[in-house]
This record gives sequence, C-alpha cells and structure tokens, in this order.
Amino acid sequence: MLPVEPIAGVGLNAYYDREGLRFFRDSNPATRETVHTGDSPDIVAHEQGHAVLDAVRPDLWDAPHFEVAAFHEAFGDLAAILVALDEPALVRAMVEETRGQLSRSNLVSRLAEELAAAAYARFGPGVALPEALRDAVNDFRWSDPLDLPESAPPNELSSEAHSLCRVLTAAFWDLLVGVYEALGGARRGEADLLFAAREVGRLLAEASATAPVGADFFSRVAARTVRAAVGDPSLAREIARRLEARGLRTQEGPPRLREPEPDIRLVEDGRPLETGVVRAVSSALGPVERGRVWTRPPGAERVLRGRHARDLFLFGREYGPADGAAVEISDPFSFSYDNRGIWTASRVYHSGERDEADAGAFVRSLARAGRIAEAGRTPPDSTQLLREGKTHMVVEEEDGIRRVRRAWVARKNPRPLRGRG
Repeated sequence: MLPVEPIAGVGLNAYYDREGLRFFRDSNPATRETVHTGDSPDIVAHEQGHAVLDAVRPDLWDAPHFEVAAFHEAFGDLAAILVALDEPALVRAMVEETRGQLSRSNLVSRLAEELAAAAYARFGPGVALPEALRDAVNDFRWSDPLDLPESAPPNELSSEAHSLCRVLTAAFWDLLVGVYEALGGARRGEADLLFAAREVGRLLAEASATAPVGADFFSRVAARTVRAAVGDPSLAREIARRLEARGLRTQEGPPRLREPEPDIRLVEDGRPLETGVVRAVSSALGPVERGRVWTRPPGAERVLRGRHARDLFLFGREYGPADGAAVEISDPFSFSYDNRGIWTASRVYHSGERDEADAGAFVRSLARAGRIAEAGRTPPDSTQLLREGKTHMVVEEEDGIRRVRRAWVARKNPRPLRGRG
C-alpha cells in the first residue's frame, strides 16, 4: 500500500518519493481561492504515475540522463491523460470542444489548469503558462538535450525534465490522434476515442517496460512502441511516421549479440539463477566484477531483462556537492530462454561515450541549479529537500562510495515551501 499525505505543507506542489505521495495547498492571489493539489485528478494521476513507473522500472529512478528524467514526467502526464480518457463524460466534452479534431488543444490535453493559474498569478509567466501547467498539444520536436538550454520560458524547450518531457507527451498524443482517425474518428466519436486511448496506453506500457535505459531513451521508447504494434503492420507504420515527425528515431542502435552457451541455465522453476545470469552477462559483456548485475523477474515471454551497473566518477568543482561522487551507468541486457530455462539468445546495449557525456552534463546542470544536497550517511527527509529545492542527494553508501541518488520527483518547485500540515 502506498501512503498518501493530502496536506503535507503549504506550496503549489506535489511529489512522489518512494515512501508515498505528498500533496500541498496554497492560495491563488488573483482569485484568493485555496488550491489543493490533492484535489486535482491530473496531479494525483501524474504523481501516482511516477509510482507505477517506479514499480515497473526501478532502474530509471537514479539513471543520470536528461531523457530518462523527462520520461518519468511524460509518463506521469500521460497517466493523467489516459485516466481522464477513461471517463465517458470527459470524452464527450472533449469531442464536443474539438469537434472531433483532437489535434486542437482541449480540456484533456491541458494539464493542471488550476495549479498553473495559481503559479502564474503568484510567480509570473516564467513559471507556467496561464492556461495549463503543460499541454500535450504542442509543436515541440526532439533536440539533443546537450544542445538545449538548461532552462527556458514555458513556451520554449529546455533540457529540464518538465520542459523536455513535452516532446514525448506530444508524440504519444499524436499516436492517440492517429489511432482515433484510423478508426473513423469524428464520424463515430466516443467509442473510437475510448478504444484509441486504451490502445495507446497498451503501447506505452509495453514500451516503458522493455526500453533499455540510456542517454537516447526517448528513441528507445519510440522503437519499442513501434515493436509493440508489430501485429498490425499498417498501425506500426503510422506510429513510426508520427513519432519520426517529432524527431524521434524508431530504429534502435544495434545491440551486441552473443551466441549462447548451451550449458548456462538462466531460469529454474520460474526463478532466475544468479550464477547462471552472471555467467551469461560475463560471457556477453566481459568481466563484471567491478559492477553490479540487477535483474527483473522474467515475464510470460521467457525473457530475462536486467542491467550491468558500473560507477562513473565525476571530478571537478562544476559538479558541486557531487565532486568526487559517482553515478551509475548501465549496460542493459536481455536473455531469452527456452522452456527448460536454457539461454537461447541475448541482446546487450553497451553504454559508451555518449552516455557518459550525457550523465556528466546532467549532474552539472543539477549542480548549477542548486539541486544537489550533500546527505552523508543519513539522507534527510524528502520534504526538507523539497523546501530547499533539492531533487538529488549525494549519499555515502555501505561500500564507502559517495553516489548521486534521486530524492523525489515532482513538478518544478518555484519557491521554497512554508512548513507542514
């Protein structure tokens, strides 16, 4: 069970921190009305979306990449959209507002309107658009985060997670439009839209569960989305076309394949054998003594997925509290096995210079924004970190290595919070 704290303090915010969901309240100075973030279905579904994704893909939590952080935010936004589209009354209102032209901004594509209005009134146009915190209907296309500014006004794109996420949220909105129109769209209305939303939700879920972590995570998600539609070639082509129109690649870079060793048994009685997994990873990757091997439980498709995590140490004053600390870089892998549990095929995605450059730039951007706390051996309370505007912390772990870890995920905190309760 995931604890929920409806009123964790004063502020225009909400967050998930692996311990629970926290919501806050504050006033809109323009209307003098109190805004409870826990009363907003968009915000509640968004934060719960973080928790769902973390349960399915815990390896994304600490991944030091711009696109992985942005994907967490996009997943939350898409969760809010899909929850809204499961309500027939909202679907009817959306079809009426757009007259069936879903490429128009509407009450479902515009997220957290009340919160955005309060933030805009309290902090000005640099924090939010006046009509929505984010809108899934937008014109943003993918750009390499290393080429983007670290911050930008709400109507421009930056590498900051809540800004960059709008590329992927819009791409999946485009898929919703494409499936809806392929079904007949405005001629048939609500039933088609409900079906389209559930199909896009299925594609998102499958891509989220299997996309290998890395600096180019958006395109890996895009490729896995196309793969999830492989049973319908015309749909797969339309999905690829719409994702590529957003600047996303739908062909993954070639993984390293390794001929299996027939004596390695990966699974026995439904449980991975750690020795077999490590032997298989060592065979495909080389020695892994200096890293850690993490696996996820295999599903019905008889594929064992995981990652070989290794430390990338960062040195320099530009890393702030993370100077001399490490972040975890991953080599994702998947092994297929037969009904006897014997390894039959492998795919390994090696992290390289691009991943290391992205990780270093990601941590430097956190340091410049003052978002890294020096936590030592005892991490501080996440609400305390939220008040200080810290999203990450440097923790000294049992092996004596200082590592950068994420503390919580939430919308950007425009100002420090004011107490609890």
